[in-house]
Amino acid sequence: MTWSNQKPPGLDDIFERHGSPHAIAGEAIAVVDEKAHLSLSKALRESDATSAALYVHIPFCPSRCLSCDHLTIIEHDHKAMDRYLAHLHDELALMSEQSRFPLQINRIHIGGGSPNYLDDVQLARLMASIQSAFDVAADADVSMEINPRRTSRSQLDLIKGLGVKHLNLEVRDVDANVQNELGRTQSFSLLEDVFSVARDMKFASVNMDLVFGLPGQTSRSMKNSVAMIAELAPDMLVCQQYTRRPQQFPHHAALDNDAMPSLGEKLAIFNAVVVGLENEGYDWIGLNAFVRPGHELSVAQAQGTLRYSALGYSEETVSQVLGAGLGSVSEVGDIVAQNFIDIDAWQIALNQNRLGTQVLIETSEFEIARRSVMRRLMCNSEVPVSSVKQPDVLTLVDSLENQGYTKKQNNVIYLTDLGRMALPHFWSDSSPRFRWL
Repeated sequence: MTWSNQKPPGLDDIFERHGSPHAIAGEAIAVVDEKAHLSLSKALRESDATSAALYVHIPFCPSRCLSCDHLTIIEHDHKAMDRYLAHLHDELALMSEQSRFPLQINRIHIGGGSPNYLDDVQLARLMASIQSAFDVAADADVSMEINPRRTSRSQLDLIKGLGVKHLNLEVRDVDANVQNELGRTQSFSLLEDVFSVARDMKFASVNMDLVFGLPGQTSRSMKNSVAMIAELAPDMLVCQQYTRRPQQFPHHAALDNDAMPSLGEKLAIFNAVVVGLENEGYDWIGLNAFVRPGHELSVAQAQGTLRYSALGYSEETVSQVLGAGLGSVSEVGDIVAQNFIDIDAWQIALNQNRLGTQVLIETSEFEIARRSVMRRLMCNSEVPVSSVKQPDVLTLVDSLENQGYTKKQNNVIYLTDLGRMALPHFWSDSSPRFRWL
């Protein structure tokens, strides 16, 4: 369901009729536990998995965008970055030591912050730490988030030489007026140069983010942004919704609240993304990602094998995810755990030879079943009713159906067009801290 030839209904109108999916989906409960690291250690020791995906968080940035909602540290002292990398080395080694079996890493994502704010020696040191802790598969998919304002041809050459295959450019929006609202300047010509160099170097893919709900955005500005983005031809765009949160991120207070789009306007903006990118030939996968035709994730969605984990979408099931660095999330067995978000607390834990895990996310039988169903729906996959064993989860699924977001047919549950259009506003978030799990 897209509204290319008429004004789309506002979310407030939809939810007046159908209700908010917040109450339907449920929300995972995070519990601060002084012994959380023991739970993760136990899960690692008991896991039968012999492979894993790895997320590594590099929090450092040279400056802060007013809309920044990632876990970042503004740092200019390279010695402080070196200390962080030393502790990261210890954490990776500790995870490897505590695993029941030697782990082969087949997928790595390095996020931030701005990972490419590290200098060449530090980038090499980071990759060496990963290689020394684990057996990294020769064909491992390695991706890195890139601040396009901090890169160069020589740096991209180094990154590719270190084994990175996929670049994820942190852009948010290409509209100059929106960038001005965010205090973020990156010209379109700069992005063209980065894409051109990356393609010359034959990276496997060059991807970017696209955030909707930013101050100054309108459906008209987004149509223009989508047209410009199509000229860059990224292989994949992940589209997340933005929420201004001055209580959690004090610098958000500098954003003009009057310039923030309403719920109805956000729906119109997301509709402009969907219509624009599909008209440009992109395939809409899952809830909030768009890929070029023939992309492996598009094939996976068509075959019903698309999956979602702490690392996002993948073409097959990820057995477990190890998270290293500040705020990183690990998913091992039935344990979902998040690291400290305070750098001192994280470093103290590692100095004491224990994992830097502070928070456990609820993993009751109900929560495990709920998360499994929701993730399959997020991947636009069919969910057999017979696979939903928890009565309380069936009640939630019935609520989704009653409000028009899902439909049952031949004892199979699937998302409706309404659900696919509306739920990205609640099941996606530009801030990893608030992203639905």
